[in-house]
Amino acid sequence: MPIKAVIFDLDGTITQPYLDFDVIREEIGLPRNGGPILEAMAKMSPQQRERAEAILHWHEERAVAQSQLNPGAKEVLATLHERQIPVGILTRNRKCNAFAIAAKYGLHFDAVVGREDGPVKPDTFGVLHLCRSFAVAPAEALLVGDYLFDLLCARAAGAIPVLLANHERAQEFSQHADFTLNSLDELIPIIDRRNHTDKPLTQA
Repeated sequence: MPIKAVIFDLDGTITQPYLDFDVIREEIGLPRNGGPILEAMAKMSPQQRERAEAILHWHEERAVAQSQLNPGAKEVLATLHERQIPVGILTRNRKCNAFAIAAKYGLHFDAVVGREDGPVKPDTFGVLHLCRSFAVAPAEALLVGDYLFDLLCARAAGAIPVLLANHERAQEFSQHADFTLNSLDELIPIIDRRNHTDKPLTQA
């Protein structure tokens, strides 16, 4: 089945890893290894949640200001745009931060799903929403991310999970991926092979 859309995680995938979630948990008052922050915040009182959101927003805005693109990100996105393969962003961050990254680096995202839109990864909501927006079947979409939740939500939604192995925990997650990339540059050849558009070797 050909690839007709690509969905990317934002933090750690389009941009280089920056957020220190252990530090964020500690400032919020959670154990450093206390699990996913958004899920913990959902169980807080309104006052606790308001304070936690302010801390999280500060760290996320600082991450945008200090952000750097992962190698190959701009070129891969440009190639997909040229080929008219729609690009979605699916992030547990806020949509405004995805748009800020796009504006900062001159990137083109066809659609963005952030945490304010519905249940966050690993829930399938965002994958299915983006596939409907692009009028493609989940099986025709790649989901590229650096974390376990990216792979789990892709698999559950019927999309193709692709791991960007750019951190020390990547080996833990690789069993959940159909493809593992060492850099984003390796994505286009995968699409070419699936779409039978790779160029044959020239005869000597």
